[in-house]
Amino acid sequence: MTLDASSYFDHIKAYISDEYIVHRGDGGEIVLREKYFREGETKKSTRIVRLPYKGKAFAIKLDGRNNPLFHFLDDNGKEWSKRCDFVVFQCFNRKVMAYLFEFKTKSLDPGSIIDQLRSGAHWCACLRKVVAQYTGDSRPLKIKKFVLTENNNPDAYLDVDNKYLARDPSVRHYHYDEVEALGLDELENESINTV
Repeated sequence: MTLDASSYFDHIKAYISDEYIVHRGDGGEIVLREKYFREGETKKSTRIVRLPYKGKAFAIKLDGRNNPLFHFLDDNGKEWSKRCDFVVFQCFNRKVMAYLFEFKTKSLDPGSIIDQLRSGAHWCACLRKVVAQYTGDSRPLKIKKFVLTENNNPDAYLDVDNKYLARDPSVRHYHYDEVEALGLDELENESINTV
């Protein structure tokens, strides 16, 4: 059965385990926190990205877990062992959108970024199919992919407009400073996948 966007969003939020949800959209913004090593430091720092949004939203963290993504499948060296850092689900303007984020410090190695974000898109497709299979709840899910860095000279890895990865134009690059001034639905990405 196809649900309206708002109902489908609520169902998806109810079906995902609480251990994966890192922010429930309280206060009209999504807050993403990632621990990382600053250059030359041995103690981890915490990067915080705040994304105001319209409609409804919540965030999950896929990466940084010891347990397999799919508990019934072997994770050792398999494609599904790769994960993007965060998936943010938003319901706005009668559609459900999944924003996939990979946080990097300065590295823009396209191989790992592309694999991690592709894996996040596959995870969203699996989630959608599992929910539909068991509940009958179904609706198309739109996906946008982003990599955020503090790299001040990323030109070698980006297209001529310095926005998208040259090796995968579906991945939009933002510097962390650029994102501070934007809301979730203001993040530009012309490449929208539907699963």
